[in-house]
Amino acid sequence: SFDFLNRTGRTQLYHILQAMVSSLVVAVGSALVVPAVGFVGPASSHLPQQAPALRASGAAHDAGAARSSLSSSAAALCTGLAAAGVVTASRRRSARAAAGSDFTKGLYEPRTVFFADVDIKFPLPGSEKMINTMVGADVEIGDGAPWDPLGFSKLYDRNFDFNNVMVYPHVQWLRESELKHGRVCMLAFVGMIVQSACQIPGLPQEPNWSKTLETMLFESGQVGQLSLIQVAIFTMFAEGRFYPEDSWIGQMKREPGDLGFDPLKWSKRPGFDLKKSQLSELKNGRLAMIGVASIFANHAIPGSVPFLTGFYATKPEKTATSASSTFCGKTGAPAVQSASKTERRYTTQVILPALQWIKTGLKLGELQATELRAKNLAGVDVLVGKDGSGKLFCVANLCPHIGTPMSEGADVIGDVIVCPLHGSSFKVTTGELIDWCPTPFIIGPLTGFVVERKNLAVFEVRSSFFGGDIEVLVDTNAKKAYEADYWKGLLDAQGKDDGTFY
Repeated sequence: SFDFLNRTGRTQLYHILQAMVSSLVVAVGSALVVPAVGFVGPASSHLPQQAPALRASGAAHDAGAARSSLSSSAAALCTGLAAAGVVTASRRRSARAAAGSDFTKGLYEPRTVFFADVDIKFPLPGSEKMINTMVGADVEIGDGAPWDPLGFSKLYDRNFDFNNVMVYPHVQWLRESELKHGRVCMLAFVGMIVQSACQIPGLPQEPNWSKTLETMLFESGQVGQLSLIQVAIFTMFAEGRFYPEDSWIGQMKREPGDLGFDPLKWSKRPGFDLKKSQLSELKNGRLAMIGVASIFANHAIPGSVPFLTGFYATKPEKTATSASSTFCGKTGAPAVQSASKTERRYTTQVILPALQWIKTGLKLGELQATELRAKNLAGVDVLVGKDGSGKLFCVANLCPHIGTPMSEGADVIGDVIVCPLHGSSFKVTTGELIDWCPTPFIIGPLTGFVVERKNLAVFEVRSSFFGGDIEVLVDTNAKKAYEADYWKGLLDAQGKDDGTFY
């Protein structure tokens, strides 16, 4: 039974068996004809009688002639049968090839699996010509010609001069990319600036844009994680719905950047100048890309962009707190462990200031007039308070005389703060020295005589519009700069003062 074979296999096996049977018939026929020579009898009895000797000689001669004749006949018969078999097999193969047997179709002819409705498009030159028709081309700085010093709009047309492989993109794709990056950067720049100044109450508070992603993933719980998922899903649908198909070869069905998004119907209003709005969006997008790049540069090299240095605030540093045991032996919440020690890197190079707005953890409404609060922000000891009129100020907490903490009993009289130890007084607005170590009698002036007179350091302070959070502008590299002399001397003593990190 050949039920296990498919149709092609059965047909193939049938032809093989048929060829075997044909060969077998030819072989059997040859085997039957050739031995017949041995069974041929003597001459017929009607031949004339001869003498015994002559008869014996003639009989032998006749028998040899008969055997030779029969052998030749058998060989001719076998050759004819074999030739007939070959011709028959050849004709059958020719007939199968002409008719197209199932065996041939199954192995050699391709079969259609599905019909794909593909719109085949062939690239055509025209990138350099199209840029002259785009918005903004006639108002560039090139005397009415598009400003393209590197010739990006000409690269696509050069593909046809090389090898017709579309390696370089069409100007249609370049404009689509420019508008998309401009829109993203406009949103990003506004988000960075607004977020650094105010945050929505109840949502994750992170004014530093460089730490926002980390805060949303690991510190804000499900609120931050779900918001990131929401942004990712929206981006996925937007990119899929408005995918710029065939823009690489300049055959996109829509204009670059035209997503059809106009929920307020601005373009439908009478007198609306679409070209002017497109030009405004293009220029603002380019400016936003430069702005975001400057924010990144200022983050990598503090102070490289003066107008952006120290604009955004950072969260106050967390300090370890513990609850003391009660009289009955009940202990409070366990102390919050401080961050583990990490490897520090020191250098003997000059350390530049890095000014940042840092939140103090205080609210403007929490402070009363002449009240003082001491804070340590990024390694800097500051004293936040209000003068006699209720105006907010921030000065250094350590007196420039011998480093007495001003928070330990300093008095605020009007806009003057007085050191609790030797009575040195300073202006809280400018830090100007008013009186140097007047008390106690004799001892105070003597101690002030051996120390150089200095003004009190003053820090810029502000309160946020939403929530009233108090923020102070401090140099986050102040601690490193203070320790630089120590490490410079230590590394110099070891012969390692070559400006590298250790």
